[in-house]
Amino acid sequence: MRVLGGNEEITLTGPANISRRRGVWSIRGHDLSHAMASTNDLEVRADTALTVSDEKGRTYKGFIRCVADTDPPRADFSVINVVDMNEYIPGVLAGELYEGWHDATFEAQAIAARSYAAYECEHRKSRSWDVLDTPASQVYVGIPTWKQAGRCAKATEGLVLTWKGDIIPGYFSSCCGGRAATAEDAVGPNPINKIPPLRGHGGIAKCVDAPKYRWSDGWDADRVGRAIRAWGRRSGQKDVASLGTIKSIRPTDPNKHGRPTHLDIIARNTTVTIRCVDLPGVFSEANLKMLSSGWVGGDVFKGKITMNGRGFGHGVGLCQYGAESMASHGSASRKIIKFYYPDVNITQAW
Repeated sequence: MRVLGGNEEITLTGPANISRRRGVWSIRGHDLSHAMASTNDLEVRADTALTVSDEKGRTYKGFIRCVADTDPPRADFSVINVVDMNEYIPGVLAGELYEGWHDATFEAQAIAARSYAAYECEHRKSRSWDVLDTPASQVYVGIPTWKQAGRCAKATEGLVLTWKGDIIPGYFSSCCGGRAATAEDAVGPNPINKIPPLRGHGGIAKCVDAPKYRWSDGWDADRVGRAIRAWGRRSGQKDVASLGTIKSIRPTDPNKHGRPTHLDIIARNTTVTIRCVDLPGVFSEANLKMLSSGWVGGDVFKGKITMNGRGFGHGVGLCQYGAESMASHGSASRKIIKFYYPDVNITQAW
């Protein structure tokens, strides 16, 4: 294994314990030159796959780049897997789908995930990385431990989603709850999110057998109220910040597919409106039990608010459970893609 930095290189045998403190790199058991210790980036390379010894214990192709963070209170450095797209996609498929689902589902997911990653690579500006390995981008687990992910990635190699010749982000979620969200509503006002393939789809719900197609869960109403008021203060919404005791939450303002885009939060003193897409983040920031989606409604009874919801995730683009249902009924990956991204083109990019 080799560590490169500051135009220098050292060779290591066995694991490398890399740390950074007060702007200086250190590798346990090794004296680094001033140039290597003070550089912003280190690269770890090997002739075999690399294992990062964190709580996940994952193994990666490509190489590892350690990049110093310059904005406290972030971590001392970011750990980035620099990997070829063809080797990256199998790790996304293994992270996003269940082993044994139909190949057509994996192939459709591969095309969507490749498009999402390629779009992010094209448009990132200030970051030292392209995508995260979490649901904030798309889950990536490094080298899969089973073959289906690699096989289906290979079957779709180089295929991406395009609109008028440009790669588009292949958004997806676990379960749309039977009604599609539009990218403009659920992701943001970026002009790319207004194109027809990202405006959602009609048709019969495909994900009715998903565990989260419909769901119900409960939270302490006072904690939910405090979380919403705190979010209102952070976002500069005075009416939300002064919200009184919550009585109920009602979904409203449906898009053309029948999926609500906003929530009326009804309190004793007033009613305020927030976007569906914001509520899961409100819960997350307050360390409340996770909210599966923003498509919810509920009432308070004896201090508890019971939410009845639909779907898991933002509901834009490919619905993974819906794709698997289509595949189980004989649909090929291209048909699945065309259903979830209307009017899109599937293009061989390389």
